[in-house]
Amino acid sequence: MALQIGSALEEAGYRLFSRTGAILFVAFLALMSSFQALFNTILATTYARMGYGEIAAALPLTLDIPLSVAGAGIAIGSVVSLYLTIVSFRTFAAGARDSFPTGAFTRNVPLAMVNVFVGGIVYSLLVFVGSILFLIPGIFAYVAFIFMMPYVIVDDRNFVAALKESYRLTTGNRLALFGLLLIVGTAAAIVGGVIGFVGALALPGPTSQLPTAVIQPVASLYGTAVIAVVFEQLRESDGMPPSAPSEDDTTTTAL
Repeated sequence: MALQIGSALEEAGYRLFSRTGAILFVAFLALMSSFQALFNTILATTYARMGYGEIAAALPLTLDIPLSVAGAGIAIGSVVSLYLTIVSFRTFAAGARDSFPTGAFTRNVPLAMVNVFVGGIVYSLLVFVGSILFLIPGIFAYVAFIFMMPYVIVDDRNFVAALKESYRLTTGNRLALFGLLLIVGTAAAIVGGVIGFVGALALPGPTSQLPTAVIQPVASLYGTAVIAVVFEQLRESDGMPPSAPSEDDTTTTAL
């Protein structure tokens, strides 16, 4: 069965706008807001040390903490972001709207985080090298290995096996996948740009960043949901059972 772009976009929205999606949104919103404050703090401290006090004072959302603490906060936040990404993929792949799937928060988390981190570096290098050599190989690598992360997170594969399985699963659907990813990426860029521009004009000072801070986690989570839905769609057509929760033992009302 060929990739169904329309149904994938619709189902991703259905899974995102749910109780579990709302909880994930709040978690990512808090995380991204913290990231922004810590990053601005590093910039402000750096500018102040360079003698650009006026620029430092103009930066919004800064914290009165040492530079080392801000750096440590960003490092910790990166780990939390990776953890939330794992939870998000498991939740969206299972189609769990009211409660989180069992194991979403705890199953093989350290191994999943290591494989996602290392696999992400390998994936990025494949795309980067392909893009440097010629644009088309970079795009091909981006699409062909797009399911590396879902295979690691949902099926507990190591990143090498996940890359191989992603390459196999995308065979015959790469052009449609590229079109889908292009649609999602373009829509996110346009909506984010418009909302950021309107926010900058309509809201004063630090509050001008609020609309962008809200739309970013929504766009990110929707992209995750799209990939999770397509992953399950293609797996099912490939003869693999979907990662759907059962009523007896695969969901939990945690959170």
